[in-house]
Amino acid sequence: MTDIRSNYARIAATYDGKWADVLAVHAKAVADRLPLTSAGRVAELGCGPGRLLDHLATLAPQARVLGADLTEAMIRRAPAQYGRVVADVQALPFAAGSLEAVVMPFVLFHLPDLPRGLAAVRRALATGGSFGAVTWSGHDPHPAYDVWVRVINEYGAPADPSPQMPSNGVTSDPEKLAAALTTAGFGQVDITVERFRHQPTAAEFLAHSRVIGSMARRLDLLPAERRTACLAAAEEALAELVPEDFVESGTILYSTARAA
Repeated sequence: MTDIRSNYARIAATYDGKWADVLAVHAKAVADRLPLTSAGRVAELGCGPGRLLDHLATLAPQARVLGADLTEAMIRRAPAQYGRVVADVQALPFAAGSLEAVVMPFVLFHLPDLPRGLAAVRRALATGGSFGAVTWSGHDPHPAYDVWVRVINEYGAPADPSPQMPSNGVTSDPEKLAAALTTAGFGQVDITVERFRHQPTAAEFLAHSRVIGSMARRLDLLPAERRTACLAAAEEALAELVPEDFVESGTILYSTARAA
C-alpha cells in the first residue's frame, strides 16, 4: 500500500476540492441506506479529507464518528472534531466487534488483497453491524480523456508505475463483489447499479488531470521542458472540444450488507 499512500499524499491538496465534493454525493447516498439512527460507533474507512463525516454524524446522532485513512496528508484535512486515525484497511487498529457501522466510498478497488481487507472490516464490525461501499463499475466514452491520453502518448510519457486499482476486476462486477462480501462473512448483501455524471469545464478538467490519476503520474515522469510542452499541446487540443466532451459518466455500484 506504500505507493497508494505516497500518491495520495502528493495529491491531497488538489483532491480536497471539487473532486472530493463530487464523490461525496455518492458517499452520502450509500450512507443513507444504512440503519444508523441508534448506532454507537461509526467509521468511514478511506475517509480522505472527511467529506462524509458530518453527514454520518447527522445520520447517527448517538454515535462516535471516526475517520481512518492510509494517508496522513489526507486525514489531516478531515474535520478535527471527529476521531481520526492513520490506518491500513487490511490491518485495522480496531478491536473485534468494536464498530457498529463502516462506510467505504471509492476505496475497495484500491486494496491489493481484497479478501484480507474485507475480512479485517468484518472482524471490526459487531455482528449485525452495517456496511456500505461505493465502487466504480462501467465508463462511458469520454472524448476529453481520450485526447489527454493521446497527447501524453505522443510526448512519450512512460507507463504508469503505480497502478491504483488492483481489485477493480472484482469490485466493478456486482456478482463478484457480492460473492466476495459473502465469503468475508457478510449477509443481506444488496448491490445496485447507479449512474455517475460529472461535467467539468475544460480548465477544470486539465487542472484535475494534470495532478490526479494515472495520466498525471505518467506526466510527472517526463522531463520538465517536455512536460511543459505536453501540457501546452493538451490544452490546445482540448480547446477544440465541445462542453459535452468533458462529461465523465458511467456506472457505479452501491453495496450494503450486514455483518453475519
